[in-house]
Amino acid sequence: MELTEKIQVCNSLDDIPDFKTIKSFERGIEWKIIFSNKIKSKREKIGGQWKFEHSEFQVAVHTIEPEINIVKLITDKEIEEHQDFFEKCAKDYRNLATKLINEFADKHNVKIDPEYPMNTLCHTDKFGYKPVGQMSGWRYAFHGTHCGLTNNKTGQSIEIPLTYGLEFGQLDPYFFTGFIKSTKEYLPLPVGIYCDYSDGKRILEKMVEIGKFEYVNSNWPNEKGIVVTDRKKVEVKVYNPNVELEEERLRTKTFKNNGGNSAKTKDSNNNKFWSKLKSIWS
Repeated sequence: MELTEKIQVCNSLDDIPDFKTIKSFERGIEWKIIFSNKIKSKREKIGGQWKFEHSEFQVAVHTIEPEINIVKLITDKEIEEHQDFFEKCAKDYRNLATKLINEFADKHNVKIDPEYPMNTLCHTDKFGYKPVGQMSGWRYAFHGTHCGLTNNKTGQSIEIPLTYGLEFGQLDPYFFTGFIKSTKEYLPLPVGIYCDYSDGKRILEKMVEIGKFEYVNSNWPNEKGIVVTDRKKVEVKVYNPNVELEEERLRTKTFKNNGGNSAKTKDSNNNKFWSKLKSIWS
């Protein structure tokens, strides 16, 4: 969905839209407020005030040009009225993500680590697959903590999260709206989505408030994601490096005390996972 641009030139502070005027702005329009040389020094202060006062708007203060761009985001009412649609989208996202990542694993004979998928699914070629390639009509690319796929024929796109155990339905604001807008079965959309990240963030947060979505733990400590509530739930293990290393130390000590000649550990995968996450997020 494309925004319609409207320009308003302000030559004095009296020309600046007031609180009530901004509240009345319509959806689907990007208001470009241009500050004349006389008042352009006030731009950042006014922009900061608008961001504080208008949380339901995307307020972008240009760093070079003397302007502020304002877009009204999707409203609570619109989300509530279309909650069944967004719930269906989240379920479709989860089902497709799970299907595609399992197809990828089967094709490349990769066993997905059920606790930490990034131990065997990541941007590397050491597991026998290329980190970027083609699979059954989809282009795929491993990057960061996701595997992104785009359908060659339909253009549908989806990003599969890899740090939520076997829960592949975690929803990122930007990726979720990108999935919705690229899925032809949903078009024309029943409600406007103009700002992919900002609209997506409001959708996710409101759907959690309604109870249609809920929070789920990440493998990464102190991180949570959002998933559809009505689903077959899977346990997500949160990696605690201090606990894991202490357990490994105790296993090593027990083995040595029983006559072992070298340290025997369960597996180094957990530490590899921890190192991988630290390198990604640092």
